[in-house]
Amino acid sequence: MKRELLLFALLFLVLLVVSGQKGCKKQEKLEFDVQGLTMSFVEDAPPTEMVSLRSYPIYVDIQNDGGSDIAAGEANFYLSGFSPTVLSNVNTKLTNSGYLNKKTEFQQGGKERLVFATNAVPAKLQAPFSFTLRLDSCYRYSTFVHTSICVGKKSGVCSLEGNKITSNANSAAPVQVTSLTERVEGSKLYVEAIIENKGKGKVYLPTTNCDLLQQNDVNEKLKENMLEVSVSSEEGFKCFLQTQDYRTIESTEGIASLGKLTCYKEIGDEQTRAVPFDIVLSYVYVQSITKNFKIIP
Repeated sequence: MKRELLLFALLFLVLLVVSGQKGCKKQEKLEFDVQGLTMSFVEDAPPTEMVSLRSYPIYVDIQNDGGSDIAAGEANFYLSGFSPTVLSNVNTKLTNSGYLNKKTEFQQGGKERLVFATNAVPAKLQAPFSFTLRLDSCYRYSTFVHTSICVGKKSGVCSLEGNKITSNANSAAPVQVTSLTERVEGSKLYVEAIIENKGKGKVYLPTTNCDLLQQNDVNEKLKENMLEVSVSSEEGFKCFLQTQDYRTIESTEGIASLGKLTCYKEIGDEQTRAVPFDIVLSYVYVQSITKNFKIIP
């Protein structure tokens, strides 16, 4: 009798586990394309080992692998990590001379070769000297988010539950909206978006002056982790944002910090319906690459 009861209990537990697995919806594993402007030192221009008093070119290839266009002169590039007394005839700042179109399924992203030097000359030294070239980029970029939300209280054509962000909701960019969820409290529908820097660089307000930031200007550095937001949906939505002088406002356009963005709308007892909910994020993005070199006497 005890054995039969034990077998019955085990069978019951197995059935519970199986039914639970069938009832659970498998969540989509989100993937984000976090590419923006990419850059790389051109191989052997210069070589990693340079001989004193010979001349070398310094080239850098840049390409727009993201989903936002970059106008001519809008991307700034700063070369550092050396002294003019060690390596002469080198430009330390350049901008893109041409228009860098966004990458799409139909076309490659715009690309360009930056010429920092055509005849950089290492100084005459008494012993081998190692140094690291650093290239910083500073450019304005945007992320475009297209999704839909569910508005209403009563059961209708859509559900308030779940993350409304899918793998293709964001354009390719280093800053992404990784989550967008809804909840109803009383007569208000709240929409909460999570904005994250998924790239390897830093985010600043689009009003940031790249030259001053490169000089470590305190006022420019205070703009880090902030961006401009524009929300488009049906009439009535408001978001908690800031103005340029950091006053709090309820609007669909303004300044936000990385992290949570909260919007809301007054609703009645109507049935749920799907409506578009689009977000544009605008910011300056700063990132860097390095490469090691040696000068041989």
